[in-house]
Amino acid sequence: MAAGGEISVLAFILGLLTVGETRIEGLLESDEILAASQACRQLGATIERAGPESWRVHGVGVGGVLAPEDSLDFGRSAMSAMLMMGVVASHGVTALFDGNEHLHASAMLPVLAPLTRMGAEIVTAAAGDRLPLTLRGAVDPVPILHRLPDHGTAPARTSADLVKATVLLAGLNAPGETTVIEPQASEGPLEELFRQFGASLDVQPEGAQGRRIVLQGRPTLKPTIVTAPPPRKPSIAS
Repeated sequence: MAAGGEISVLAFILGLLTVGETRIEGLLESDEILAASQACRQLGATIERAGPESWRVHGVGVGGVLAPEDSLDFGRSAMSAMLMMGVVASHGVTALFDGNEHLHASAMLPVLAPLTRMGAEIVTAAAGDRLPLTLRGAVDPVPILHRLPDHGTAPARTSADLVKATVLLAGLNAPGETTVIEPQASEGPLEELFRQFGASLDVQPEGAQGRRIVLQGRPTLKPTIVTAPPPRKPSIAS
């Protein structure tokens, strides 16, 4: 998942979880990005457009997320909605996730399954745990070990990377260690961005081709400058 608009969305969310000013440059200002930035505002961030493709995010820090007064509308972006579910799941706030008809048809179970193991609760949902969906975050989130399925095809790898990022975002506000095991290694911009913000990630080999990724919870993330990579063709997660 980690390229172009996906990294920009993740940068906004990590900026939300950082105290201080995060700068995002080279930003692809799509409807997807604008929806994600609005959701970050609703959860407490102050966001301003500093110039063409340049944004500033003043976050609230890990543990400081506010309960939104209105629903979080992600348009057609399942990727943005899922990543934000990772934040809400471990912050003890309740949020209604919504979007357009395309997003209503998207399956959320791949991320909801590990998030409910961490203590999040699905309050209301459409059939099949689809949007519109109300998620209540855990007051005392539980760190978990989550094993990703084998991802032999490119679409499956995209989906697995999205689940990995969502679980790691939830793990930021869980005490102790949150662990994700990949059957096939795929380290790239996602892990680099977490580290750039000051998150502690320990990555070790697992099996013949996999990796064990261990995140230390409740860090104090640091403001940074993120330069978004060039956009790529839309993935199934967008």
